[in-house]
Amino acid sequence: MTCCVLLWASVCTKDRAPGCAWRQGVCVYPRCVLLGTPSLHTTQPRWLCSHHDWCLDLMMWPEQTLKMAVLLFMRLNRLFWDKNGCYCDIKVLTFLMKWQFARHPLTRSVVMTWRQFRAGATKRIVNLGDYKFMYLEQGEASAERPTVLLLHGFTSGKEEWSEVMRLLRPHCHVIAVDMPGHGETTRNPRGDHSVTGTVARIRQFVDAIGLQKHGYHLVGSSWGGHVAGVYSSKYPDNLHSVSLMCPSGLEPKKVTRYVRALMEGRNYLLPADSSEFQEFLGCVFYRQPPLPRWALAIGLHDRVPHYPFFETVFEQLMDTEQRFLLQKSLSDIEVPALALWGKHDQVLCSSGLDILCDEIPSCEGHYLDECGHTIAIEQAAAAGNHIKNHVLKHHRSAVDNIR
Repeated sequence: MTCCVLLWASVCTKDRAPGCAWRQGVCVYPRCVLLGTPSLHTTQPRWLCSHHDWCLDLMMWPEQTLKMAVLLFMRLNRLFWDKNGCYCDIKVLTFLMKWQFARHPLTRSVVMTWRQFRAGATKRIVNLGDYKFMYLEQGEASAERPTVLLLHGFTSGKEEWSEVMRLLRPHCHVIAVDMPGHGETTRNPRGDHSVTGTVARIRQFVDAIGLQKHGYHLVGSSWGGHVAGVYSSKYPDNLHSVSLMCPSGLEPKKVTRYVRALMEGRNYLLPADSSEFQEFLGCVFYRQPPLPRWALAIGLHDRVPHYPFFETVFEQLMDTEQRFLLQKSLSDIEVPALALWGKHDQVLCSSGLDILCDEIPSCEGHYLDECGHTIAIEQAAAAGNHIKNHVLKHHRSAVDNIR
């Protein structure tokens, strides 16, 4: 592939017309179209520029695999840049990567490995009979070092937490698990994927890896927040705290863009074509990433085959007994709680933060500015800081009480 790139890439000089990504060793893109994210307007030398690492972690869906391949080549500066500041035409690189790597099964593995590396995590597996849980783990559990278990949202995966994990790494032992039926965890179309069933599965996972030995803290986002909240009401033993990030399971005070679409028969979380994918991104993000058409196509290619399964799961979650189960459980949550919500959430009504703070006996709440539904991605630093402070505070209290 390298030979193809060197043979076909058009080499441009540093005097090329405006619009090129690099000029005289400085990143000057006002908006990185290739990566689909706002630029940080950095003036660092290209080999020190963290802009592309930041862009990489912004998106957590499989359609980003092509971007990862392009980034890997861009980071190998000696292959593409000479001492006079020449560079290869990114459009040609993109074209080549698109056809050579986009649909290759190894590409997604490369991306997942990179995010795992960024998080400083190790991939692990635990088998419970014929059921398999896949998870990422960083650090080691101890009485002094708090353990944090992260639960992702519907149709997402454990890699959603890579940047939050990286921020928690100096302070905590962190585990991010693929939720039942998601990612690399067992996907059984005939299984119980209701909130109650998922809570039971997570309990099995907690017992299997021995989290109760030193106690642990639970964090959940969206559907994962729904599960985390109900779990904390049922299994408070050795659970030191719970953090809920824009959780589902609450009765909304107003109709959001996502709920309105559901009422019209459209589910933004299961886009069927590129235009629906654009709507999905616009709904879950505060600032919609301007992904090129081919990137959307790659994302659909990876997601669409699982839609029959996800539709089955969604039907179970929308069951009248399950849909607002978190709201019914709030008064039973005895552990200290943290609630985070994006101010511009278009999926779930942000008034849910007030509900959590009013009905959970011990709850601290924060709105996050310039943030939609994807808190762990859009505001990873702010979320990580809130989670860290909450966890450390209540871990010390729990340890003191034991002593």
